[in-house]
Amino acid sequence: MRSLLVVVLLIIVTFSCREVPQKNDTNKVFSKIDKLFSNWDNSNTPGGVVGIFQNGELLFSKGYGLADLEHDIPITPSTVFYLASSGKQFTAFCVLLLEEQGRLNLDDQVQKYLPDFPTYGTEITIRHLLHHLSGIRDYATLWDIQGRSYYEHISAEETYKLIKNQNSIMFKPGEKYLYCNSGYFLLSEIVEEASGMSLKRFAEENIFKPLGMNNTLFLDDNMDLIKNRAFGYQKRSNQKDFGNLIRRFDLVGSGGVYSCINDLFLWDQNFYNNKLGRGGQEIINKMYKTGVLNDGTSTGRAGGLRNEQYKGLRKISHGGSHGGFKAELMRFPGQNFTVAILANRSDVNPTSLSHQITDMFLEDHFENLPVVKSQAQQKRTLPLTPLTDLSSITGHYMNLKTGSIRKIVVEDGIPYYWRSETSQDTIVSIGPNEFTRIQVKSSKVVLGFDKDENDQSTMTYYSNGQLRFVMHKFDPVESSISSLKKYEGSYYNPEINSLYRLSVKNDKLMLAINDKEHSELSVISDNIMLNQDIEAVFLFEEDKSGSINGFKLNAERVLDLQFRRR
Repeated sequence: MRSLLVVVLLIIVTFSCREVPQKNDTNKVFSKIDKLFSNWDNSNTPGGVVGIFQNGELLFSKGYGLADLEHDIPITPSTVFYLASSGKQFTAFCVLLLEEQGRLNLDDQVQKYLPDFPTYGTEITIRHLLHHLSGIRDYATLWDIQGRSYYEHISAEETYKLIKNQNSIMFKPGEKYLYCNSGYFLLSEIVEEASGMSLKRFAEENIFKPLGMNNTLFLDDNMDLIKNRAFGYQKRSNQKDFGNLIRRFDLVGSGGVYSCINDLFLWDQNFYNNKLGRGGQEIINKMYKTGVLNDGTSTGRAGGLRNEQYKGLRKISHGGSHGGFKAELMRFPGQNFTVAILANRSDVNPTSLSHQITDMFLEDHFENLPVVKSQAQQKRTLPLTPLTDLSSITGHYMNLKTGSIRKIVVEDGIPYYWRSETSQDTIVSIGPNEFTRIQVKSSKVVLGFDKDENDQSTMTYYSNGQLRFVMHKFDPVESSISSLKKYEGSYYNPEINSLYRLSVKNDKLMLAINDKEHSELSVISDNIMLNQDIEAVFLFEEDKSGSINGFKLNAERVLDLQFRRR
């Protein structure tokens, strides 16, 4: 009996000794997290909240900084934040619940629920909207080029009218992937038609209440009160203090969700053991299923989620950014591990911070995984050699869809990839290929140089082996008052019901939208100009006599919007 007691005591001591270092290690990690967010942890700045979920446990939840600078209210795990685009996953889940209930089919055409929506001579389905494959112009970008702001109130009725007033879509549905807020806004309208209730109410009755997410909602009325709400802030131009971003934005579907870390833990856990709808994992598998282009290529985008890889691990995530709020919900289902970061300041990168936290917890998993390199990755590991002849690729390049400008420059004999005055990286050769390829040394970016169908030089940007965008080479031109005068005048587009006026003032070509003064048009090259205020490219068109008769406007998610001179 005495020997048995000794054995039991030895077992207890042994297990106790094993637990102590584990606890100490965890505390060390928590200290590292505190250090990571130390610049948020102030009594006079906004900040955010961090949640870490592991193996069914809310392992860590802590707030840093203030939710309300005017009333000195600190952030806690119960503070409610705007999720911005991270909320798209809730819209997607509502759609899949309605499919499960037999009230809609993902391959139904949009017009079945929105009969007055244009057909554009093709089929646009719910699935196209869900996976950003519709080609429909983005309402947020349309607002920008109307000279409007999402800080003001723009109703759902007005937004719907703007979207369906577009004469065309940008590509055949399923042909390309292009992130689209309009698609998810339309999904909210379809949920209402299919269910007979608003998206807010449907989500409350079918997701939030069943899971006990008592502090989560879709805000579809900006006059509603939200308990424990944080306010969004941005750094002022002097970079010394913050300004309050007061919004009246209340559209849902593309965003609109307010939530807190404690509620998001309940949402996260439901992905491992679904209790919603009929229950079971079938609907979860559909949430994780990625969209597919017409040619069979996967987009990596699932139901309001990104389905990606991070250091060999499967990662399910989605970020959000809007009105001073930033969010990142990042799940590693194979490791039952999630990082959630909600912030009320616009000067942070929650995605990068989530990766840093993930590295602290899952480092051993990275090391044990086999490394499988794609063909593109193998190309990047070819022996790198210094570039010698740069004459054919040096110069300026512009993305004619977004207006972003890059350069290949040589300074003191060293070649650089130039993003801005404060962001430049050295570049090296990656070996012979079908066209010139170079690698940005400090990243995984590969640049390809070729000619387009018009024999114009291009620079193609690849990241992680995937083509991201194509830029065209141009030669900057010096503008004069006389050369700018030919662009003066009024230009109208009926699709956004907007009048653009161009006039030369103080040797600059200035833009006014609907009689509201905006900013300068920068001359890029002949008949190509850029306005950074609305982030749009102007492609001017001439008639046979050489007079300007209009222009096409390209912005990030709106292409080929035709303005005619009046």
